[in-house]
Amino acid sequence: MGKGGHPSGGEPIDRAAQESIRLAHRVLDRFPELVRRHKFIAGGAAISTSLVVLAGVAITRRMRDGLSADEAVATVTEEEVQGLCVIEPAPPADVSAEEPRPTGIRASR
Repeated sequence: MGKGGHPSGGEPIDRAAQESIRLAHRVLDRFPELVRRHKFIAGGAAISTSLVVLAGVAITRRMRDGLSADEAVATVTEEEVQGLCVIEPAPPADVSAEEPRPTGIRASR
């Protein structure tokens, strides 16, 4: 064990971070082939951090738009987790009609 009795040797993570990581892994469980392609370290012992981060960002955007954690997990796409597309947030209610903002799915590449 690392310093402080934590396996990683770092600081313990708080509950919000633990929940975010748990939800991101639930998304990744839906795409086993994608995860298999992005595993590394000693024959596939770890998932690429970028997959976890992209899944977490996609969940956060949906939950900020009012979806429950389960709804957010169920609606994240494989393309989002790969970083191939981005779901842009809906415009805030106070945006004037003179300044339209694009929403929806768009290709990022």
